[in-house]
Amino acid sequence: MRVAIALGKEEGRVYPGPFGHAPRYAIYEAAEEGLRLVEVRENPHANEHGEEKHAKMRALLQDVDLKVGARFGHGGSLGAFPVAGRLEVGPVSLKEALALLMERRNSAG
Repeated sequence: MRVAIALGKEEGRVYPGPFGHAPRYAIYEAAEEGLRLVEVRENPHANEHGEEKHAKMRALLQDVDLKVGARFGHGGSLGAFPVAGRLEVGPVSLKEALALLMERRNSAG
């Protein structure tokens, strides 16, 4: 399973705004032995808005199964991704987000 965590400009922190506005994403591969960082992917659509952006974001993260961010959607919109495929963690450190992700994973299995 692949996971994308929204990263802010501040090193080691989850982006505090809506997931789709994050400047970059840490892409992790989740395996039985834990999480492995695969890449940090830039978000060329961070400053865009509207339905067209949703399609672009789905294409950008098409290889990702779970999206992790401080929050999703804004202005009454649920955002580009289904609720079941995301985890809202609040504006926490990357270390805290990874711990929450592992906790969720361990309770599911």
